[in-house]
Amino acid sequence: MNKTCKQCGVNFDQPDSRDFLRKFSLQIKGEVLEIPESSLCNDCRHQRIYALRNEMALYHRKCDMCQTSIISMFPPENKCKIYCKKCWWSDKWNPLDYGREYDFNRPFFDQFNELIEKVPFGHLIIGGAIENCDYTNYMMTSKNCYLVSSSDYDEDCYYSTYIFRSKDCFDCLFVNDSELLYQCIDTTKCYKSVYLQDCNNCSECSFCYGLKGCQDCIGCVGLHNQKYRILNEQYSKEEYEEKKKEFFISNKNYELLLKQFLEFKLRFPHKCAEIENCISSDGDRLTNCKDVHNCFDLMDANNCLNVSLGLKARDCMDCIGVPNSDLCYQSCASPEDYSIQFSAVTWPKSTFLQYCMFCRMSNNCFGCVSTYKNEYCILNKQYTKEEYEELLPRIIEHMKKSGEYGDFFPVSISPFAYNETVANDFYPITQEEVTNKGWRWYEDLSEKMYKGPIVEIPDNISDVSEEICKKILICTNTSKPYKIIPQELSFYKKMGIPVPKECPNQRHKDRMKLRNPRKLWDRNCAKCQKSLKTSFSPNRPEIVYCEECYLKEMY
Repeated sequence: MNKTCKQCGVNFDQPDSRDFLRKFSLQIKGEVLEIPESSLCNDCRHQRIYALRNEMALYHRKCDMCQTSIISMFPPENKCKIYCKKCWWSDKWNPLDYGREYDFNRPFFDQFNELIEKVPFGHLIIGGAIENCDYTNYMMTSKNCYLVSSSDYDEDCYYSTYIFRSKDCFDCLFVNDSELLYQCIDTTKCYKSVYLQDCNNCSECSFCYGLKGCQDCIGCVGLHNQKYRILNEQYSKEEYEEKKKEFFISNKNYELLLKQFLEFKLRFPHKCAEIENCISSDGDRLTNCKDVHNCFDLMDANNCLNVSLGLKARDCMDCIGVPNSDLCYQSCASPEDYSIQFSAVTWPKSTFLQYCMFCRMSNNCFGCVSTYKNEYCILNKQYTKEEYEELLPRIIEHMKKSGEYGDFFPVSISPFAYNETVANDFYPITQEEVTNKGWRWYEDLSEKMYKGPIVEIPDNISDVSEEICKKILICTNTSKPYKIIPQELSFYKKMGIPVPKECPNQRHKDRMKLRNPRKLWDRNCAKCQKSLKTSFSPNRPEIVYCEECYLKEMY
């Protein structure tokens, strides 16, 4: 079916999703409250959902209840009321005190926007046993981590995102079960390595791609169970150790090696998608999945469509962050939940929520904010079961007439500025474009405010003293100030790598560029010409093979 996107105005082909949507429809007194098909294209749907997920932007501010100084994902000037963890989970306030009647003469989103300006939010998304991890977000059960987000079960990790069960890792993205890694992406069970991508079970390797079971390799691609290789050439142990000294001396050498490696990598075929042990599935970074389509970064999922980031997600569509969840639709960060639609950050064991934010273990709520173990609430007002079931169908019908029901919250009512969220990672647009759309942009004034001296960073790590931790550095790319903390300097010296000249945010953006987008294109295998779906767009320079041709070539 060909439709025109309500948000961007682009014509798009909308596959018939009515059968899928019937699974999410609420049933009230035997009546099915059907969800209409979205009026937005796939990109705009996900852009809206991603705009409710701030993983990395953190600020100093005070709790609006106890006035304690806290680290928060909401800046001090944010219009929302923000509570520290202790206050937010306490019984000193009641989210139902902010309840209001539904006004059938006004759009729902306008009423909900007023609600989120009044009801308190928690300052961070953290849980489990957290120790010395003040500057982290979307994190559970970790120790001694700093500027790490969307990660669990880590220790002594810094400046990283989506890392799990890892230790002493810096500047990493999608890393599992690893130790002593720097600038690694999509890497599992590796040790003491730098600049790895798509590597497994490797140790003491640098600037490598697609390695498995390798040790002591530099600048290599597609090797398995190899040792003492440089740019895929075999060396003796003595030759390798001597050559290695030439590379790891200075920042300049690092930059040259990275450039050489990225060019070398283009000479080798790339597999069209990383899909392992899956049945009837397409997307990228999928493991042990069945009947999942246009999905990314999923494990053990079943019957999902347009879903990213999840473990054991079932019957979900258009979601990000749905581990162990069922029947979620157009939702963001809904772990261990059941039947959640058009909602963001709903705590485990919530069920039958629609258009809710930051609700905790709540059931049968509509348009609520920060409820806790509540049920049968609308706009934070308590109803009986009978009243709720009488009122809800009328509200849904009103929203259908206003064209609101069936799509996620507009970006304009997100409690976060666009460039604070992961939407800016996957759908980057300029400040001017954001403001022209009526969305918010957070302007970081640190570049203009800092008037201190420019600090020259020694090119060789051996020449860097502990004094650098007392100074403010300026990012060579963004001109924004940043610092080197003592744990960071100790790691660089231990690994023999130079101090970075870019700020943490720029380093994150650079890593994101090395990872394929969450989007599929139709193209042909460069060898057999078989048609395939891949996250490598047709205009990219990589040589892309179907899985069969790739395995024949590389194994």
